[in-house]
Amino acid sequence: MDHKQHIIILGGGQVAAYAAKEIRLEEKNINISIISEEVSLPYERPPLSKECLLTKKNYEECLFFSSDFYRENNINFINNEKIINVKFDQQTLISANNKTYFYDKLLIATGSINRKLKLNESSEEIDKNLIYLRNIEDSKKIKHKLTSSKKILILGGGFIGLEIASAANQLGKEVAVVEIADHLMGRVIPKQIAKIIQNVHEKNGTKFYLGENIKKIIKKNNQYQVELEHRIVTEVDLIIVGIGSNPNINLFKDSELQLDNGIMTNEFCQTSIKNVFAAGDIANFYHPFYNKHMRLESFKHAQNHGINAGKNIVGKRTAYTKIPWMWSDQFDLNLQLTGICNNYETYVQRGKNVNEGIIYFFLKNRRIIGACGVGIGGKIGRDIRLAGKLSEKKIKLNKEILSDKNQKLNKI
Repeated sequence: MDHKQHIIILGGGQVAAYAAKEIRLEEKNINISIISEEVSLPYERPPLSKECLLTKKNYEECLFFSSDFYRENNINFINNEKIINVKFDQQTLISANNKTYFYDKLLIATGSINRKLKLNESSEEIDKNLIYLRNIEDSKKIKHKLTSSKKILILGGGFIGLEIASAANQLGKEVAVVEIADHLMGRVIPKQIAKIIQNVHEKNGTKFYLGENIKKIIKKNNQYQVELEHRIVTEVDLIIVGIGSNPNINLFKDSELQLDNGIMTNEFCQTSIKNVFAAGDIANFYHPFYNKHMRLESFKHAQNHGINAGKNIVGKRTAYTKIPWMWSDQFDLNLQLTGICNNYETYVQRGKNVNEGIIYFFLKNRRIIGACGVGIGGKIGRDIRLAGKLSEKKIKLNKEILSDKNQKLNKI
């Protein structure tokens, strides 16, 4: 009897769901297994910091595909299973339950893990009461804690921290955000847009402590006193930490895999080990359009990279060339970004207020390398998408055309 190829996807998130779907679309006669540490089927994570906290969306609605999808497509979903050892030379995975799984091809999609707050002076009790958001259970815990908390302190002014701040504020909570950098979302969002976002938060009552480092947290009478570099914040009921994440590579630190800010891959999701692929947050992949390696953490990238990995695993050799795109919803503002908004030579502003939408185009050699904008509702979506397409085409543009809202980008 011929051996039926077995593909294992390690990790149960968005990459896993879309890679498995793509593999099954391409190949009907192979075995597919997803091994996940979580109990739930793969689900959307963006709503966990927004709609779910505001009860605008149930957690059950976050699933990418129902259990029927996995059953009908003969995809074996193994949940609540922690892999503790990978033997690449034997093509096997060993679980904490001492089970052994053999693979012909392996896709590593273990994502990223929260960066933990480290204080010089901290107690075990303080550490265990700090809340991080990574999965459904974390979101449920935050939602529950918010009901009995009045004053919320969020450590970290990135996407997650600000989305939770927006939700908590809308729930009537007193919210403050501490950020070590001098502007919000500094890793990916330009200062021009970050300031607009900050102004909207402040108009809704959120306080910001920028350029502040956390020195000490003390628990007093079931509340917290937080000592910052230049001030002390008192009577805090709940502390939520969102200070970024790291690629989840702990399982592979002593392996033959090439590691550098994640698992190094080429544009075909291939790692340094034969028949082993990586995609999503964990992959530091080569992007042919930018001619460099990069690691991205976003909803759309996880989906696209998962699909691309699925194609390459079954031999449909396809380079990953998608232009980065991400979004965030805070209050009634929609933020979108495409491309890379740094290392630019100049920028152009289109629009003057958030009601009509404000977009900044970032240029190098007169070509768009990135665009970032904010607006009420869907005001900026079309132009952001078109900016991404213009970036791909490497068209040289006049600043006057980009700044004029009457000039349609799809006519360029």
